[in-house]
Amino acid sequence: MFSGDRLLLDLMVRDALRDKKGAEFERFFTDVAIELWGDDFEPWKPQGPLGDFKCDGYRSSTQTVFQCNAPEQFVAGAVASKIERDFEGARLHFQDRMKRWVFVHNQIETPARANELVHELRAKYPGIEIKVWTSGHLKREIQELPERALINLFPGFTSGQEFSETVKRHLENSVQRRPALPVELAEPVPTNRNAFQEAIDTLAEADKEVRRRLLGYSRWLDPAPIGEVHRRIIAQGFSEAAITSNARRLHEEMLISITDSHYLSMNDEICQQAADTMIHEFLAELQT
Repeated sequence: MFSGDRLLLDLMVRDALRDKKGAEFERFFTDVAIELWGDDFEPWKPQGPLGDFKCDGYRSSTQTVFQCNAPEQFVAGAVASKIERDFEGARLHFQDRMKRWVFVHNQIETPARANELVHELRAKYPGIEIKVWTSGHLKREIQELPERALINLFPGFTSGQEFSETVKRHLENSVQRRPALPVELAEPVPTNRNAFQEAIDTLAEADKEVRRRLLGYSRWLDPAPIGEVHRRIIAQGFSEAAITSNARRLHEEMLISITDSHYLSMNDEICQQAADTMIHEFLAELQT
């Protein structure tokens, strides 16, 4: 590869890893994985309230589960808890189909607390190979790809680029001046709370629980029959009036839609987060 090619590719990769967050980063990782492993890699898409079973992709030949993480704000404590939650969720779902688990994030380094947790998980589950990929690991994998794959990932990339010494210095300086990838915050801040938590934060406990279930069931049952949702929530000890009034408020806040016969999710992010808090109930029901 020409030196100019390497400079352009370095800029493109750094920009992609810096700028892509959340679902966009997951899609980028999927594109990279398909170029790396072809049909040996299976992308996993969330399915209703059950989500993706804590798996953003699965490599069949090595029985590897991949989980991505590129939040808007990188907080050490949040990353450690996500690693633990996602690993345990994947282990419970895949069981003997998971020989290797890889946590992929877009940071240059992994926070100490998260690394310590990874070491604890390795000691607790020696039969599962546990790895963490940083932006550097992912960048290395991308740069080893053939030209055709690089063009698929970065349509603006073309090989055979050579530049004058002046342009080369300008590009090298551009790489160095690129804003750093998000850095770890020492402590969680209020904006780190997810959208579901913010939506119910000021409610009384009973209303919080009713709304949690309304939001979660609207995603899980999708479309959620009103009678079925009410039956489930009443079984938890709540009144019909409480359910109806909270459903109406969620409708006014454009979180769910109420039709003649169904509750429908209008904010998939919040409804999915609510469904995530009920995952043990959902899994128990599937096993009966």
